[in-house]
Amino acid sequence: MLTHLKFDESIPSEHDKTHIRISLLQNESFEHWDEWSDVKGMNKDYKEALICSANAQEMYKTWYISETVIPIRDIIEVKNMVTGEIISVDDALKSISAIDTPNIEFRSEIDKYIASQPMTIQILLLNVRLAIKQALPDAEERISWQMPTFWKKRNIIHFAAQKKHLGIYPGVDAIQHFAPRLTEYKTSKGTVQFPYDSLGAEQIKLIAEIAAWCGTEAARE
Repeated sequence: MLTHLKFDESIPSEHDKTHIRISLLQNESFEHWDEWSDVKGMNKDYKEALICSANAQEMYKTWYISETVIPIRDIIEVKNMVTGEIISVDDALKSISAIDTPNIEFRSEIDKYIASQPMTIQILLLNVRLAIKQALPDAEERISWQMPTFWKKRNIIHFAAQKKHLGIYPGVDAIQHFAPRLTEYKTSKGTVQFPYDSLGAEQIKLIAEIAAWCGTEAARE
């Protein structure tokens, strides 16, 4: 488990959040720092000073806070923002003597599916899952055909991690409807492939649009 760090004058500046960035698995217990700081009654001048010190006048809206200890297994990446060095969590853990740890209990089968993937893929899957969940807020999450699936009366859309790409499975009608916007991606009957090395915000937005369209079509049936 991670221990809490108390930042004071004895800690070098390289440990400041402007120098070190830790990427974590999404957790429902995380709270938006902006709202959390207001609820906790943080002094507005002090809050503004923190934002300015990090040069994050817009970025601070994406900050999260955790009031509980974060397990090491939830760390995806540690990056030195000054040197660009990536600290491999897996390599660091290999240097730690083996200890007995309890079996991890997953909240759902989709959590278990995502956790079974390589660290570099997990964050992509979490972002895609969140985008689809926002597009289909009333859909149920389940595993179907061995893939994470959003379901409401029937399967609406699946996604799956492949070796070099993310597979999205919205069905034949969706592929035909979005065909003009899928010309740069490999498609087949009811499937579209998004290569990992080019899977970014634009592609995730498109996936969310496809999911929303599928949900609307399913509701008409």
